[in-house]
Amino acid sequence: MKRILLAIVIGILGLIPFSGSAGADRATAEIVDQNGAVIGNATLRAAPTGVLIMLEITSLTPGTHAIHLHNVGKCEPEFAAAKGHVNPHKRQHGLFNPEGPERGDLPNFFVAADRSARAEFYTTLVSLDRGTAPLLDKDGSALVIHENPDDHLTQPIGGAGARIACGIIKAQ
Repeated sequence: MKRILLAIVIGILGLIPFSGSAGADRATAEIVDQNGAVIGNATLRAAPTGVLIMLEITSLTPGTHAIHLHNVGKCEPEFAAAKGHVNPHKRQHGLFNPEGPERGDLPNFFVAADRSARAEFYTTLVSLDRGTAPLLDKDGSALVIHENPDDHLTQPIGGAGARIACGIIKAQ
């Protein structure tokens, strides 16, 4: 009887959709360049099965750029303190990689001739504060923008080049 009751409770809980209300449901990141100048911002919102990232850039080199979620919420010069991509399961880099992707892999975005960009990314590979890849863990996380696009296959960062901008993800 206890097993049946437990199965019913688990079944009911499985029907209740996740809402971020019990934990963080929103985070932001102020994006800075290598000189520490603010060049944009990102808003992250918890969704039932992932995170929606809304990015606004006001001053970046035109063209296509890679963007990744990094393990540590630090944006010191050259942005190396942000460490590698969020990757708790030790997968290979790349959205096209059969042994990937890492949890921090995201699609590329395009910066217009006027140096501005607006983009939205949705990922089911991370959460704000739950599961095996929470962005708001004890050492935080960062959004890092690279100088080149990501080919979504080459190791370790898809040929994305230098880290040119960074934003520390903070709960709101």
